[in-house]
Amino acid sequence: MLIRSHVRRGGGGGIVDKMIPGYKEKIWAALPKGYKEYTVKSENNKFESAIAKHKQWQNFFLSYKAIEKGFAPSSQFRKPAVDWRRQMERGTMFFGRWYEGPYGTDYRPGNTHDRLANIQAPFTEAEWEERKKHRSFDLLYFGYGLMALFLAYRVTSEWPVVWCDDRIEADVETEE
Repeated sequence: MLIRSHVRRGGGGGIVDKMIPGYKEKIWAALPKGYKEYTVKSENNKFESAIAKHKQWQNFFLSYKAIEKGFAPSSQFRKPAVDWRRQMERGTMFFGRWYEGPYGTDYRPGNTHDRLANIQAPFTEAEWEERKKHRSFDLLYFGYGLMALFLAYRVTSEWPVVWCDDRIEADVETEE
């Protein structure tokens, strides 16, 4: 005999199951054998067809993944250097030989250059004075301008003054 099981959740069924306990099992027992077999087989086939579809898709996906591994760049042909375009973009491009530094240094002990010694490099004194003539923005003058605008606003606009008068008037009390 085929027995069909149901998932039991929550309160154990609806109101009809509480009024007529086991009514679904009684209806199932009264159905013909052919219908029972058809129903059970169709539910099983639905479940197994989803598994078969998954297996088919998984085989296709895994074969693609096996091909995809061949697309990875080989470390055999890797260049251990940064190309000049990226160096230009990063601002790290140095024109010269790898062992040459600024001012004829080559980074050997005793032949180095302190880059923090001259904070106005790469300009000479004459170049520095020439650049000072063409400043387009000076933070000090900008601050002065903001202060002048603030003071002009304070002088020209009216500010309301609110007085809180918490005195009790004696005249109002005597009239009553």
